Amino acid sequence: MPKKLPKIILFLGLLFFIAGCSATKLFYSYGDSIASWQLDSYFDLTNEQEEWVEERMRMHLEWHRNEELPRYRRFLLDIQKSAKDGLTMSELDEGFSRFGTKVGRIFERLIPDAALFLSEISPEQINNLELVMDEENEEMMERMENQQERIEERHENFWEQMEDWFGEFSISQREQITELQTKWFTESPDPSAERMERRRKSQLQFLALLRSVPEKKELEKWFRQWFLSWEGETNLARKARIIRNKKRILLIDAILTPEQRLHVVRELDDWVELLEEKIENP
Repeated sequence: MPKKLPKIILFLGLLFFIAGCSATKLFYSYGDSIASWQLDSYFDLTNEQEEWVEERMRMHLEWHRNEELPRYRRFLLDIQKSAKDGLTMSELDEGFSRFGTKVGRIFERLIPDAALFLSEISPEQINNLELVMDEENEEMMERMENQQERIEERHENFWEQMEDWFGEFSISQREQITELQTKWFTESPDPSAERMERRRKSQLQFLALLRSVPEKKELEKWFRQWFLSWEGETNLARKARIIRNKKRILLIDAILTPEQRLHVVRELDDWVELLEEKIENP
């Protein structure tokens, strides 16, 4: 590869790796192209950059299939065991911790290539990134303005996911869970404004760093600090939300019937089979 060619890897690929499971087959078949399309929307890639993205993404996908999918399979099998008899707080703590570890491994895998690419992008590409960020922020602000619509959308998505995993709910169960939801919305502050403030602050810091023409090591350090601020102990608001969510999961878990628990086990069976298929037949 020519020395001056910007080395690039999809640091946004983290989003794909941990995205909804329904896209798993599509992602493994077309992940390299998806990565290229996504990054092109942010940086307006050259042809050489697009080729490099796809080459590097294929390599990372191969790593993910060989190293991470077997771990996911074991993780799902462990969840199955817990789902049969109901969850405990200790099981939730372990599950959240294991998930955080999986995300961390992916992030560490992508950081070196992301930093190398970003240390060599052009000023025009940085400007393009800023424009896209501004557009995305405007769209997010528009959605935030209609709070009632967002609540209704969250409510609809919640029940859609619940029925996908647990099957049908009785009228009594729906009333109990709806009452809990109403209480949670009333007691919990809306995190949207806080998230937007943190998002904008992080973006401004990131753009300023890129325009300072940083070295690769400096960018790697920034990524790790950003990850800790999102995932680690320094993000106290997120930590508090996780604790609240664990308690809420246990409250809903206590309402489930044996038939609904069996439904979860069967759903997990499907995902275990999918992972086994991708592991055995790349």
